Amino acid sequence: MAASEESDAMKQFKELQSKYIETTQRNKRLKDIVLKSKQDIHRAALTGTELSNLPEDIPCYEPVGRSFIREPVATIMSKLQDTVKKAGEEIEKAEGQSVHLQKVLNETETNIRELLAANPGLQEELMKNGYVQ
Repeated sequence: MAASEESDAMKQFKELQSKYIETTQRNKRLKDIVLKSKQDIHRAALTGTELSNLPEDIPCYEPVGRSFIREPVATIMSKLQDTVKKAGEEIEKAEGQSVHLQKVLNETETNIRELLAANPGLQEELMKNGYVQ
């Protein structure tokens, strides 16, 4: 019976560990999304600053793949504003998800600690197998 309980505890530990790893990876991806969106906002602000110094009648070219399309300054500025708006929305969404994932991460850590505290045999087995130091 004790061996069965230890194997169940080990199974629970592995599930919690995989959940912890998956949540950590998802949180990192969200941080990368926030970073990319902030870079997009910064790039759009710099481009907008440079374009605002130009007269309205100067032709500008917008890159599309390997080619360029002639666009009025006002059109390019509105596209830059849309880019900033979308990036801001992505940041808000990603930060909201990150807060939720942080709660899940803390809950998973607590569950792992409780599992190890309740099963000293599991803790010894994990140390012996090199999972925990």
